Amino acid sequence: MTRWRNGLMVGGAVLATALPLLAQTYHGGLRGAVRDPDGVTPGVAVALINEANNATRHATTNQVGEYAFVNVEPGTYTMKVSMTAFKTIESKGIRIGTQQFLTMDFKLEVGRLEEQILVEGQSTGLETSNASVGSTLDEKTIQTLPTAGRNPFFLATITPGVTHTGDPQFIRQQDQTNSSLLSLGGGPRRGNNYTLDGVAIVDIRNRATVIPSIEAVEEVKVQVTTYDAEMGRTGGGVFNMTGKSGANAWHGSLLGQTRPASTR
Repeated sequence: MTRWRNGLMVGGAVLATALPLLAQTYHGGLRGAVRDPDGVTPGVAVALINEANNATRHATTNQVGEYAFVNVEPGTYTMKVSMTAFKTIESKGIRIGTQQFLTMDFKLEVGRLEEQILVEGQSTGLETSNASVGSTLDEKTIQTLPTAGRNPFFLATITPGVTHTGDPQFIRQQDQTNSSLLSLGGGPRRGNNYTLDGVAIVDIRNRATVIPSIEAVEEVKVQVTTYDAEMGRTGGGVFNMTGKSGANAWHGSLLGQTRPASTR
């Protein structure tokens, strides 16, 4: 009886070696350095707190004073930086979007650990950690602007370089074809990728098979050109959508529609 080894065949059964899968992602990241008046500072405690649900992640600066948080869920965060003999730094309102990678540096001041430097609503500046070119449709934009058929993908037409070539009357949740007739950056229509929480939601014709309700969408990152290699596989651009997740506060929405009866 033939026996193949090294992941080929044993007793007529094909075997495959388990390998880690590299997937597309909607997660973001945050990194930077912590310094004191004398230079970089190793061993500093850094905490990243999700302001919606208080979920906290911890890190410690390395020997060159750098920290990093990877696979960060999109949301608004508070950063706490603390070390004995220095004042604690607390920075609130840090927004990390879909596949957005921020760089934030902190400078420690000598003082008691109980003393605190509070920073609120600071600007995160330009995203210099990622070469992706595009724009982000946040929750306020999606729910405020008029949207044909309540279709979050079609709203991407407000992004420079995005053109729709279909019939807008068919941009409905039950229609897939017209949602996919979008050209990004001059690329072919139906040459784009549509993802929801990092999972591709396209069919064999490269149409978006799921049109989420705008109330269920946290944001859509429209990546027109120069997106990360992990987002490849298409000749056009990427609609990188993030769905809403739970929070500590109760909230909901109500939608009403009026459909006049036919006069016939």
